Amino acid sequence: MSGDEFPDPEAIIERGRRYRDRLDEYGENQQKETVAELFTLLGRAYALPVLHLFSMNEGPLRFSDIEERLDVSPTTLSKRLSELTEAGLLTRRSYDEIPPRVEYEPTDAANGLAPVFIHLYEWASVYDLYGEVDVPREND
Repeated sequence: MSGDEFPDPEAIIERGRRYRDRLDEYGENQQKETVAELFTLLGRAYALPVLHLFSMNEGPLRFSDIEERLDVSPTTLSKRLSELTEAGLLTRRSYDEIPPRVEYEPTDAANGLAPVFIHLYEWASVYDLYGEVDVPREND
């Protein structure tokens, strides 16, 4: 992986500092609250994999497509899809057909997270958080 593919962490940190410096106290507090709520949601079982699946897919996905690709129980998937929809990250469209058809699509808010997911998965391919898994490193 070249330096062009994985941004310099110091540059990202500096960009974050410049952004933070432009916020007033209310904006900074609101931003912290939103990020904390997002992390809470993404920390729930299968929330991150569901959103990552949408970020790597074009167009809507049906419940059964998601269930099959992620090998997740219907109960867990139903809860996550409801929570992600309620949070404004997915839209749910049901069709008046027999059998019933329901599709989910990411919202602009979810699509805005796609670069974050790409960066996280790139990061995970370079770094091993706890040293428990043998992750191939650059130049190995």
